[in-house]
Amino acid sequence: MISKEKNKRHAWTRVLDIVLRAAHVLVISALFGGAVFQVPAAQLLPWRILAAASGVALIASEVLHSLHWPYQGRGVMVYVHAGLFILASLQPSLALPCLAAALIFGILGSHMPKRLRHWSLLHRRVTDP
Repeated sequence: MISKEKNKRHAWTRVLDIVLRAAHVLVISALFGGAVFQVPAAQLLPWRILAAASGVALIASEVLHSLHWPYQGRGVMVYVHAGLFILASLQPSLALPCLAAALIFGILGSHMPKRLRHWSLLHRRVTDP
């Protein structure tokens, strides 16, 4: 069993996570708004780059917290989220439905119960309680 002390995170990592999540939500909101208002894809390129960069930073943060993350429920939800984002970037005509679905998967992944977020597909049980 892992002790609480080993699982404890430094306060600055929590602050960094909050800043990264806030930045990602801000950037993805601008990108989604651009899709809603049919802004040309070329004009949204900086927002797509920032969305991808902030998303990669969030993934790195998650992996640093848990090496099990890639095959847990939360990792799987991010794969779906990122796949929809990539599809929206490759097919601008699908941007609105793909970004809307990506937002929904992102919200569901962040707010689903801990037992599902931490469920390991590899171990067939909750890891990192």
